[in-house]
Amino acid sequence: MASSISGGIFLIGLGVLLATGWWWPGIMVVIGLSSGAALIFRGKTWRGFGTIAFFCGFALVVEILRRSEVDGVIIAAIILIGIGVVIVLRTLFFRD
Repeated sequence: MASSISGGIFLIGLGVLLATGWWWPGIMVVIGLSSGAALIFRGKTWRGFGTIAFFCGFALVVEILRRSEVDGVIIAAIILIGIGVVIVLRTLFFRD
């Protein structure tokens, strides 16, 4: 059931992206929503909400930086640093 719901949310998201043309970073939001929904329906509620928050936050940061006058190399560096920080924090504080 979780994979069916996740797949349905993914297809709905792709349809919205097709209609709006907001492919990047919109695809990150779609991935986050479908992955998070799958985790939530498998009983991993906090992981699901964390996944949604991460992907939506990532998309928000990318969109803000895209609209600013910051150099692309700086944007890439900020994104990589952010992902690294998240990985380290998850490893230290959210071990299974």
